[in-house]
Amino acid sequence: MTSQTILTEATEDELGMAVHENLYALFRSMQALPGCEVVESDRLSHHFAFPANPMFKGVWNTHLSHDEVETEIDKAVEWFKKRQAPNFFWWTDSLTEPPGLVEHLLRRGFDGNLEGDPGMAMDLHALHEDANQLPGFTIRHAVEPDTLLDWRDVFVTAFEMPISGGQAWVDATLSAEGGYAPWKMYVGYLDDKPVATSMLFNGAGVSGIYSIGTLPEMRRKGFGSAITLKPLLDARQQGYHYAVLFATRLGCPVYEQLGFREVPCKIGIYIMELE
Repeated sequence: MTSQTILTEATEDELGMAVHENLYALFRSMQALPGCEVVESDRLSHHFAFPANPMFKGVWNTHLSHDEVETEIDKAVEWFKKRQAPNFFWWTDSLTEPPGLVEHLLRRGFDGNLEGDPGMAMDLHALHEDANQLPGFTIRHAVEPDTLLDWRDVFVTAFEMPISGGQAWVDATLSAEGGYAPWKMYVGYLDDKPVATSMLFNGAGVSGIYSIGTLPEMRRKGFGSAITLKPLLDARQQGYHYAVLFATRLGCPVYEQLGFREVPCKIGIYIMELE
């Protein structure tokens, strides 16, 4: 995964920044995929990669004046249409400018949560490792086609999305330059049945946790905590001091039990359908 100076002795504001900087580092890392485009400026950035999931197509790090918002939305839509993207995400964070950008996006047909999702961070040396033992539960690194397909099937069920959304991560992982994906994917098995997923990405000096999902019938049994704990332990072993994520309000209690706390950051995700 990516190499960079590891963040240590961070303030709350620095940890808040790290939530969205880790996400943006993930987008940059997609340059390991064939044909990926990443265009950055001090006003806004775009990325486009082939997999059929809007995570691989987006606008982020937006700093615009109020007067230019509508024009830039038009330009972004055309940029993705030119590349025949079926959809894309527009991401916001606590530093996004102008403050009313979200209202513009929603009026233009984007769909998303007006409030955004809370950013969370934790000191990996204060990780709560006293999770209950789960008989019959094992966690594997999803890297070969069979484990990747297991990861896909759980992921799309947990997040109630088309199978193409999970297949996109399979395709991306298998097509990464040199056979080395910038992220690490985990799949949890209960008696050989895949039931949970997570993903680890190291960037911006911290470890980011993504794609935490559990089959609906397996929730509230400890599998979500276990599949989150494993990448956190791996990150600490790799020398990282902090882990970050952004979560729904319903997911926050699970992460708080592991030692996460909210930091000054909100992540907004707004999708535009182009087909």
